[in-house]
Amino acid sequence: MLDRLPLRSRLSFLLGGVLAAGLLFGVALLTLQAGARIRAEADAATSLAQDFLEDALLRARAAQDPEAELARIVDQARKFRHLRIYREGVEPAPPRSAASRAPAWFASLLNPPEKVIRIALEPPLQGALLIALDPADEIFEIWQEIAGLAPGGALVAIAAFALLFAAVSHALAPVSALSESLQRLELGERSVRVAPGASPEFVAITDRINALAAALERLDEENHKLLQRMIEVQEDERKAIARDLHDEIGPFLFSIRAGVGALARKGANEALEADCARIDAQVASLQQVNRGILSRLRPAALEEMGLAEALRALAQGWRDRHPEIVIDLRVDDCAVKEAAALAAYRVVQEGLTNAFRHSGASRVEIAVERDGACLLRIDVRDDGRGLAPGWREGLGLRGMRERLAAQGGALTLVNGAQGGAELEARLPL
Repeated sequence: MLDRLPLRSRLSFLLGGVLAAGLLFGVALLTLQAGARIRAEADAATSLAQDFLEDALLRARAAQDPEAELARIVDQARKFRHLRIYREGVEPAPPRSAASRAPAWFASLLNPPEKVIRIALEPPLQGALLIALDPADEIFEIWQEIAGLAPGGALVAIAAFALLFAAVSHALAPVSALSESLQRLELGERSVRVAPGASPEFVAITDRINALAAALERLDEENHKLLQRMIEVQEDERKAIARDLHDEIGPFLFSIRAGVGALARKGANEALEADCARIDAQVASLQQVNRGILSRLRPAALEEMGLAEALRALAQGWRDRHPEIVIDLRVDDCAVKEAAALAAYRVVQEGLTNAFRHSGASRVEIAVERDGACLLRIDVRDDGRGLAPGWREGLGLRGMRERLAAQGGALTLVNGAQGGAELEARLPL
């Protein structure tokens, strides 16, 4: 159970336990010493009482009224501490009042073994005198001493615990700072640095953490540059492929359609004209596919009309192909640099593709809004079935994440509070 507690709490429990054990040990030591003290007092009182009674009984036997003298002796003997002296066969005096007695458990702990001394009386006296131990008053005094010392000892222990706790907290303060710094490093704050602590043991750890943070910062910067370069190369390849498709494949397809049309007009029978019509339809489909590939590789609307109009054209294209699904688009008409505009366009494109392919949604909401002067927010939400348990990120999302990371942005895909999925991107401008 203690293993789950922080180090400071465990040390505090340990220190508190040591102090409590020390206090209990002191009380136990006092109790043990009190037992020996009671036995010594009882032995001394018994010896003194025996000497007194021997002398007194000699005088009593020589007195004119021995019985009266004996009664006076017994009455005087009641003043002895730790003892009760009475005649055999006569009820002894009642014990001291409860107000002057220690608790029963404490008295039973310190009471010496029961011991009764019998002194036989000689003629003319008859019977015997009994001497019984009664250390109640001594036990009560010891109880008062312990009861007076225990609160003081407890206060001293509490003060010592407070001082030790403060010392431990001060000594372990760098541990909290180190833990917080490591957590911030884990969350991606590479600029974090830990101030060197006063303890030599923590200075080396602090230096290692600061060196690790600096190394991670350098690696992040290198990765950022590498991602930017990869995106640039990817876009250059897309441009080259799009240019080849537009300049080479497009004219070829147009030429084929023109040739097929001319052949159909020269045809001598209806079968040839039907074949030419089928070929023309197939080539038209190839042209449509080619235009779709061109749009995905390098959206011309983005260069010609800007981000807002390009997104409206993208949404309208999906509406035309899927009229049964509602697409709600909100986009700010703001000037955005080419790289950021292309990243935002790709995010919306990927979000729409996933929503139509996988979610079974009936409504898709898109919001592309500028948040202040330095951030572009891109949100794509649908009312579909959401993300399945244990889903894995595909190549499209991974590519979008890398594209945004190259520009210092971030991408998240989660299940919405009201159902469906939410794709959120934050892109610094």
